[in-house]
Amino acid sequence: RSHFGPGGVYYREEVYKLLGLLLPDDALVQQLTAVRSVGARAWFDDDTGEAWVTDKFRIENIPDQAALLRIVTRILLDQNFPPLKEYPGDDASRAREALHQGAASASETKYYAEKARTEGFTPMTDNSEAEMMFQSLTPFIQGITTFSAVEGAAFVGAIKGGGQEKFHEAFRNPPMTTSAIIEPSEGREKPPVLEMPAVPGDPFMSDSAGELGLKLWVFTLGDPGASLDISSSWKNDRYVFFPEDEMTSGVVWDVVLDSKEAADKFQEMAQGMAAALAGKEDAAPLAVPVETLEKRFLQVSRVAPDRVRFLNVAKKETAEKLK
Repeated sequence: RSHFGPGGVYYREEVYKLLGLLLPDDALVQQLTAVRSVGARAWFDDDTGEAWVTDKFRIENIPDQAALLRIVTRILLDQNFPPLKEYPGDDASRAREALHQGAASASETKYYAEKARTEGFTPMTDNSEAEMMFQSLTPFIQGITTFSAVEGAAFVGAIKGGGQEKFHEAFRNPPMTTSAIIEPSEGREKPPVLEMPAVPGDPFMSDSAGELGLKLWVFTLGDPGASLDISSSWKNDRYVFFPEDEMTSGVVWDVVLDSKEAADKFQEMAQGMAAALAGKEDAAPLAVPVETLEKRFLQVSRVAPDRVRFLNVAKKETAEKLK
């Protein structure tokens, strides 16, 4: 809650549900809390810059020593390369988390390797409680959870191969998009904020899902192959979560891809999703509101050859105005 600000976590929960990243009964706070707590020996609080160990922590155990090294690394990185004073947005925040967590995980892995060389230690991987918890999470939460450790470690490994100066420069001038983490050769600057259509009321919030969000959106639809194919073409995106009246709200999400062909594929998947939620076999028509089984309206439209708009709103007239 402190990370996203007052109400921010609940806004995001609603947005993720409207976009199809979370199921109607999913609780974002509980799932994110479980990720950080179940089976953990230690964790780092990226809002305070402090780290904690649990009451099960035993310094004489090598895995606990490795966990301590990891969180101390996070503390030092945070002190020397603190976060921006103004929150940069979710995508940029996830990119920074991946960079710092990747470096900390590398320190932990190096410690294990040293203990294996000098003492023959082999870490045990049995943590059934955490594994069972992780498998119960939605694909979206699993994806953003593993991103910082897996993609972050790969990114750190790639830049370390370029020498110490390149490694240090990554912390002085960190990647501002998850796209830059996934593809280290790409530029690290944030794309310009997309100009979005006027919505009925003052927006609750607006942000970018980024390449990671797009990848997980497609993956959630059950197509891992298309997930990588479409998300690697990400160029920019923006969603706006807004009130339609005192009781209802909606979201409009624009995605810009690097080619017409990639936009065609994303459009096709979005039309298929809209049709499925409406209980129809044929793809939803372009730029036409489709009523879902929950009495909401989904609409997919083509704003430009490389730009697709996805809507989930409570009123048909709202969809018609936001084509």
